[in-house]
Amino acid sequence: MADSYRYLPDTQRLEACLAAAFNTNGKGGPKVLKRELSPYSTTFPCEIVTCRLPDNKTTDIFCKYSGDVDYTGFGHRGGPAYELSVYREVLRPIGVSAPVCYGGEVDPKSGQAWLALEYLPDALGVGKLHRSGAMVAAAEWIGRFHRLTQTGTVGRTGWMKAYTRQYYMGWVRRTLKSSSSLPRKLSWLEAVCQHASDLLEPLLDPVDWESAARAAGEIDIASLTEDWSATTTRSCISAYQSERWPEGPPAAFTHRFLAARLYFCFRWLGDHEDWTHYSGLSACLRRLHWLGRELGVL
Repeated sequence: MADSYRYLPDTQRLEACLAAAFNTNGKGGPKVLKRELSPYSTTFPCEIVTCRLPDNKTTDIFCKYSGDVDYTGFGHRGGPAYELSVYREVLRPIGVSAPVCYGGEVDPKSGQAWLALEYLPDALGVGKLHRSGAMVAAAEWIGRFHRLTQTGTVGRTGWMKAYTRQYYMGWVRRTLKSSSSLPRKLSWLEAVCQHASDLLEPLLDPVDWESAARAAGEIDIASLTEDWSATTTRSCISAYQSERWPEGPPAAFTHRFLAARLYFCFRWLGDHEDWTHYSGLSACLRRLHWLGRELGVL
């Protein structure tokens, strides 16, 4: 963790950036009182900054920096500069509940970026709450988000990532390559991979946003409900459908949802080069085998 400090701006530079973000109109910018690295493991350097604002109030800000990290997760991640654009171009216009983005900037020469967000000290990932009520509320939020992004409120979207056939098939190829680390071949796995292009076809229509990308919205629900019980999953799907499609879900929803589940199997398997060190391997392979049968290729 100590190595992360070298990616952070000095306090004078940070205060200048925060002054621009808070737009204090010459009244003096926030005064940094304390800085500490985020206790959570993240891809990019993050810190919690305690500031005194010009009105003498004290607040905590969550700051994220690109540093020298160049990791996209095979096209899955975008980085702080991309995240800043999502807050400005997508979340702000549609007005959904989200942490406040105070501001940020991208250096036009180096491409280095940072952003300042509202710090939520007691926040947990919804999957860590272990309450079905929280899961259903999250599903409703996702459905509302997808519905609002289709109303025309969001402007240009050409800058956003799109999950293309090439993107999906990259995970399939990496899955096949990683499977060589097993002591014996899985013939059924090769069969599913051979049909993957057709099986993932329903996800190619870029109608929604997923992980800040143009992709099938069912991917978000598949991600939310992964590893949860069938009862909780059904409740989440119902809440999502009611919020996104008040008039009723499309007939193709179930097939698209299963395709999204399939994508996540390839996503996790393809992210591990050596499966002998992947603790979730057995569960993921069981799910993939079941999906292959449900989708009619096994």
